Amino acid sequence: MTFKKKKIKFVIFGLGRSGSTLLKQLLNSHPEIVCEGELLNAEEKYVTNPLLLRLVYRFPYLFFALRSMLSKKPVYGFTLLFYQYSPPAKLIGKLVKKDWKIIRIYRENSLEQCLSHLVAQQTRVWHRFDNQEIQTPKLVITPEELLNRLKIVNTNKKTETKLFENFAHHKVVYEDDLKNESDWAETTRKIFEYLGVSPAPVSASIQKTYSRPYSEIIENYDELIKYVQTNKQT
Repeated sequence: MTFKKKKIKFVIFGLGRSGSTLLKQLLNSHPEIVCEGELLNAEEKYVTNPLLLRLVYRFPYLFFALRSMLSKKPVYGFTLLFYQYSPPAKLIGKLVKKDWKIIRIYRENSLEQCLSHLVAQQTRVWHRFDNQEIQTPKLVITPEELLNRLKIVNTNKKTETKLFENFAHHKVVYEDDLKNESDWAETTRKIFEYLGVSPAPVSASIQKTYSRPYSEIIENYDELIKYVQTNKQT
């Protein structure tokens, strides 16, 4: 008698603008892994029927389990952002109890994280992929917008850090593990070991949205930095 190997399941969890889309692409390079996007993000259209969408939000774990069963590969994962289910501890706890592995993605630099969000929010350009031509914008962000965003992000980071005191997980830090392509092989090697699969070469088509720094994109950048420093928000 032969026994079917139990499917390995995981979730990429963290705040937005932390590199989750890049990490998803890298993991999808592995022949044994399929990693879907944000299953609870209606804009990604995993579910388009409004009635079914309401059921998904009400019973998210059943939806995750169904997606994993439908996958033909031995390792299945998806992305879940901090704000997409409240309280997140309840859902993460259920996933852990059901033997899902947690990959926590984290970005140290809250200021860059917030600027990334606010620029994308204004331009409606959240990602850039190979061969995409995107004109570098010139825009203004009000100090109040940035400060409010920083307060939200820093509060969420504190909550998230406390959350993960209670759950075993593998942590990926954007600045240390994803920002530079030279780190991708070692980063994914550790993740593959955590998931229990053999190493494999990785690649990604996603690119930095703009080649120019925020100091050249945001017309009042110096004003924002001074405002943030004055209000002691970093």
